[in-house]
Amino acid sequence: MALAVSPTDILHQIAGTLVAQKKHRSVDEALREIALSAIRSKIASYRRRISRLEHKYGKDFATFSAQLQGRAMPADEDDWFAWRSALGMLADWQQVYQDLIDERSR
Repeated sequence: MALAVSPTDILHQIAGTLVAQKKHRSVDEALREIALSAIRSKIASYRRRISRLEHKYGKDFATFSAQLQGRAMPADEDDWFAWRSALGMLADWQQVYQDLIDERSR
């Protein structure tokens, strides 16, 4: 039977190890860097999704959207929703990243 270990406990253990290895000065700093790294990964993932769609259609989202007006096929609509979602999530994660950076510099 496995012991129940929370994600918070695991993150604190990792952060504590990084502090013990002198990779970071404090657990808070280590946790912030772990979070920033995860957010950078999310941002990169959404940028790749957007880039694939830009490459697939040879245009940006605004142009693609304008050309779909009144004549979209179901597959195009699926891509439009995925693209719009990726743009929204990219913006959200970029804001979270900037908020953490701004908080760190206070």
